[in-house]
Amino acid sequence: MSLHLPTLALVVCVVLLTTTVIMTLVGLTQRTYRGYWWWTAAQGMILLSAVGLLLRDAHPWLPALSVLLWLQWPMTMLTGMRQFYARTDFRTPHWMDAALLALGFWALLTLDHSLPDDLGARVASFSLVSIGFFLYAGWQIHAIRDWRQSPYLKALLLYLVSAALIQVPRLLSGLSSWGAPVTAPDHVQQPAVLVALVAGVIFSVYICLLLTYERTEHDLRESHRQLRVMADFDMLTQLPNRRHFTEMGTQALRLSTPGSAALMLFDIDHFKSINEQHGHAAGDEALKLVAGSARRLLRTRDLMGRLGGDEFVALLPDTTVKDALHVAQRMVRHVERSRQTLQQQTLSLSFGVVQVQPDEKLTDAIRRALLALDEARSQGDSRFVSAEDEDGMPVFAPSQTLGHSNF
Repeated sequence: MSLHLPTLALVVCVVLLTTTVIMTLVGLTQRTYRGYWWWTAAQGMILLSAVGLLLRDAHPWLPALSVLLWLQWPMTMLTGMRQFYARTDFRTPHWMDAALLALGFWALLTLDHSLPDDLGARVASFSLVSIGFFLYAGWQIHAIRDWRQSPYLKALLLYLVSAALIQVPRLLSGLSSWGAPVTAPDHVQQPAVLVALVAGVIFSVYICLLLTYERTEHDLRESHRQLRVMADFDMLTQLPNRRHFTEMGTQALRLSTPGSAALMLFDIDHFKSINEQHGHAAGDEALKLVAGSARRLLRTRDLMGRLGGDEFVALLPDTTVKDALHVAQRMVRHVERSRQTLQQQTLSLSFGVVQVQPDEKLTDAIRRALLALDEARSQGDSRFVSAEDEDGMPVFAPSQTLGHSNF
């Protein structure tokens, strides 16, 4: 039983109109990305191709126009892919797509003008050009780095290769019927191939929508990750903020030997004057310098955070107060080596250190260390003061003088 071509074309028009409307509505109502409207345009031109096939007897140029509109589909889809995956290094520049499309159109129009009554030549040439376009598009999509991880890209690539392969029998049929008149039976035109190709086009629409939703889901996850980073970290120094440091530090204390960790608070002496005399940009550079120096010195299991302003905190597992003093001395020396001179202003650090007591909350240890830091500030610049807790009252050890750096 042969398929009635006008009836087939009418059904195809209705189906393609539905898919084109769906893609347009999605593009107007949902978030889309670069390249999406190229995919929609490809679908719309396929619809016009089916309309031209339905009305092919209305004008002598309609059949040729319908063929050209059909052939553009893989190349227009590829243009959308190039924009959707803009960071991908495709195998050829984008202008090559347009050049190949123009060359294919020119070859078909030239052959159609030279052999207007040869159905076999028309079918063979159309099939050959169509196979080439589908394989070329598949070859380019294979260059996308994500195709191995994305099942949707794999499905699209499979369709492009399959669409080329199912046209091979049609190509052979056209070659064997070369010279047949345009009134030849439909076995040369093989409408069943058209059905398969249109079904694949509709399937590709589904794939394009899934690619869009996949990208949207990825962007939502990335936005959530960035929001989480902004909520947990100080953007200037890239250190955990007070809340996140407290969460991580509390967990670290649970996993460490009770009473074995030292907590060290430190800040920049006269930081306010740096901002006032040299501007907030200079103050930001000082904060980043100190944070970077501390990160380089601390161990991977040590935790560091920014409490706010110019105050920093570090939790040092398996560390005594005496060990923390050595850490502070190395930190000051490192600041001296790594600083960048800014109008030769003095940059010094003061430290307050406590030994975290067994079963002591981290917030309580931070409070005690802050009292020790206040004591260090009161005794002058570049001081190191430790505090012990006796009957709920802090007892400060004699302060140690540290070096300073010109900033």
